[in-house]
Amino acid sequence: MSKAKTPRPLNPAEYKALAEFRYQLRRFLRNMEEHARGIGHHPQQYQLLLAIKGLPREQAPTIGALADRMQLNHNSTVELIDRCEKRGLLRRVKGAADRRMVTLAITSDGERMLRQQASAARQELQTVGPVLSESIRQLLRRSKHRGD
Repeated sequence: MSKAKTPRPLNPAEYKALAEFRYQLRRFLRNMEEHARGIGHHPQQYQLLLAIKGLPREQAPTIGALADRMQLNHNSTVELIDRCEKRGLLRRVKGAADRRMVTLAITSDGERMLRQQASAARQELQTVGPVLSESIRQLLRRSKHRGD
């Protein structure tokens, strides 16, 4: 049995880069949460619609797939889907071949909300994105040079 290599501790510059990355990421997420609330939506509703819209083509938008993408448990995902369905943001679609298979489809109201929020996200990323990218570059560059 081989002994696992102990990772090298971060140096002060790496801690700074990691802290900056976390700060900028959290700032971005908070701004997006506030924007969603400002247009009358719960932030997780937008996140669910984005998860559906952004799924890889080969992956069906099932409750299980979305629970994984959202990192929520199954029951919490079902409750979120129920709330979105009540608001007219999405609908459940039963499979033609297997009626037990349920997928989710975004409605026109959901598409409208998704466009508003995604446009704001892109705009916010134009500001915070370069700082996030630089923080990641600093962490990866140091790790690569040291063989981690």
